[in-house]
Amino acid sequence: MLSKGGAALVDLLVDTAEFKITVTGPRMLFAHLSLLTTLSPFEGRTAQRVEELAHHLEGTVHCGLIGIQQADITVDKHRAGAVLQIGLGPASMYQSELVLRTRTGETFRALITRLLSDDPSRPFFAGLYAVPATGHLEHHHPPVGGEGGEGGEGGEDGHGGHGSHGGHGSHGAHHSDAHDGDAHDGDAHHGGAHHAGAGHGHP
Repeated sequence: MLSKGGAALVDLLVDTAEFKITVTGPRMLFAHLSLLTTLSPFEGRTAQRVEELAHHLEGTVHCGLIGIQQADITVDKHRAGAVLQIGLGPASMYQSELVLRTRTGETFRALITRLLSDDPSRPFFAGLYAVPATGHLEHHHPPVGGEGGEGGEGGEDGHGGHGSHGGHGSHGAHHSDAHDGDAHDGDAHHGGAHHAGAGHGHP
């Protein structure tokens, strides 16, 4: 079982052709599963053989909210080598179950040894590592009430009302101009120009 604070590595060298992994928080706590092994390309774990292994595996994800979906099994190629990855299905904070099996009916131990190791007598390890999720999928949902949310356009929190306050300020300015007269308007214009000049460093 993969869960928060629990083990993040599942042994693949088992003597069965099918096994189940219970995953808590698929894609919320764990992004996907990656194949880890102590075998190197010089010992048989080449990119071509990793792709062949992926072709010989199949899986399904069982989720109570979504139903049953096929698990994505892919090979991601890097300069450091090829990495087999297994998807965990849709994002959920609940538990899902990954059922993984071999297409050939071989045990996982026999299949992995045959494909990835040039020397079956050499001991090695192979397992699935639960890669921690780095995103915050729970924050990607739109806010309740649409993009504007509360107060987006005159909502209850008052943020939408700032424009009306600005209108009151403009009304106050017109009211003051009416009392001051045209002469005062000219003085204000002259003072404004002087202030702008001072802002540019002129005496």
